[in-house]
Amino acid sequence: MPAYQNLEHTADLKIRTIGKTKEEVFANMAKGMFANIYDQTSLLKDQPIEMELILKTNDIAELLVDFLNELIYLSDINDVIYNTFELVIFEKDRLWHLESVLKGFKVSGFKLEVKAATYNELKLEEDLDGNWLAEVVFDI
Repeated sequence: MPAYQNLEHTADLKIRTIGKTKEEVFANMAKGMFANIYDQTSLLKDQPIEMELILKTNDIAELLVDFLNELIYLSDINDVIYNTFELVIFEKDRLWHLESVLKGFKVSGFKLEVKAATYNELKLEEDLDGNWLAEVVFDI
């Protein structure tokens, strides 16, 4: 008997990431999400994509959910995945801002449909050493 077993769950996908900065933890979460929804055989490397994305909101954890949901939306309507994220996250005038350049590729299809990033069990925190931890549950 194996030491562990992955069990399928029809309702959600939960991802945990860590990063040395806010930007790194956001990028790692996005990479983890995309790693679950496509496979390498669907990647159309001859069709690169690049776009800018700017978001702002009242709360940094909300900013993470908004960022992921925008990526899901853009991926779905354009048949793309993003795998490189140039991010700047800052607080100004009591709002959290995210400015980014997203790079990726068109895809021929997806292996998993992610409907949304949720607030269910959402965690985004900085430890005493300045590292960041995030946990997000995605509706699938």
